[in-house]
Amino acid sequence: MVMGQETKIPTGYEIEKNLWDSKTKLPKKNPLRTVIGNIKSDLETHLLTEQGMGGELSIQLVRDYFGGKKKIKPENGSFYDYYLEFVEEKKKEGKDDDTIRIYNNTYTMLKEFAPKLKISDVNLKFIEKFDAYLRDIKGNQPGGRENKHKNIRAVILDMIRHDINIRNPYPLFSMPKAKIRQTYLELDEVVAMKKLLPKFEAFSPKRVSLQMFLLACYTGLRISDILDLKWSHIDWEKQRINKKQIKTKDSVSTVIEPWAKAILLEFSNGKKNIGTDKHVFENPVTSNTVNSNLKEFAKMAEIRKNVTCHVARHTFGTLQILAGTDILTVSKLLGHSDISMTMVYFNDAQKLIDNHAEKSHLFSSEKINK
Repeated sequence: MVMGQETKIPTGYEIEKNLWDSKTKLPKKNPLRTVIGNIKSDLETHLLTEQGMGGELSIQLVRDYFGGKKKIKPENGSFYDYYLEFVEEKKKEGKDDDTIRIYNNTYTMLKEFAPKLKISDVNLKFIEKFDAYLRDIKGNQPGGRENKHKNIRAVILDMIRHDINIRNPYPLFSMPKAKIRQTYLELDEVVAMKKLLPKFEAFSPKRVSLQMFLLACYTGLRISDILDLKWSHIDWEKQRINKKQIKTKDSVSTVIEPWAKAILLEFSNGKKNIGTDKHVFENPVTSNTVNSNLKEFAKMAEIRKNVTCHVARHTFGTLQILAGTDILTVSKLLGHSDISMTMVYFNDAQKLIDNHAEKSHLFSSEKINK
């Protein structure tokens, strides 16, 4: 009887009428009595579990139980099914292509390591074994492994938010850390790149690549934001770029200095595009093309560094700090939500000390005597 309703559901067992106890509704003798008792006990456990999870008790629930339609607990479901649904949601939220690519790469690596994976299988031991696989078999560096673990952790935290019974193993896991990026361009190296411009025809793919890179150096914007940059993001009167970042969705405001202004004017169609909703780079090249061209530009400028799109942003942050801009201001210019993210740009401590030695007179005898 369930919720006052009574029904008869076959169990698959048969017994002679004279061996059945109609009062207890059980066989009079073992072993069938024990079997039926166990069935009843299992059914009661199933119904109580469903009720505890917020489900409604019904005759249909009992029928489904005996019909083999037992409800699978969420934690016994496929981790991969949930992972792919999570990534789809991130796409709908407008996450940039690079972020989605890293999520998909993590998914591929997980499937290679464990073709089948239940949510309940993801624990500390699994995470440690997966990290060893990435390190020893796939040859992933700490930075690459860190990104993959961050993706898995994000999915686990989303499961917890949706009341799926899974423990987050990451507080107990020693997360691999990417080495601080050391590559940035000195000011004279930026100038050397700038001097290459006359070598390329106006609006040619190579000149566009170089101008996009230089604009990123001058403003600190990521290449994804340079690609997305519209004239409506630019306050020409106040000489500011104000836009929402593609990667983080946080707003950023940066100053348009003269070299950056010159680039914008080059692509403004004689200032006709200013104030419109057109993209600044109407015929842009991809970030991959920029990276490919940067190798050639670096060689032409005699720069012996691995110059990539991200080097531009790193160049902006480091040169600002070396020029004496305070860390809080640099953090705001870069659109960082946490100042600890900006601290990676303090990667040339010796140069900071040398600059300080040249400029500081805080404890000079002249000041003290005054």
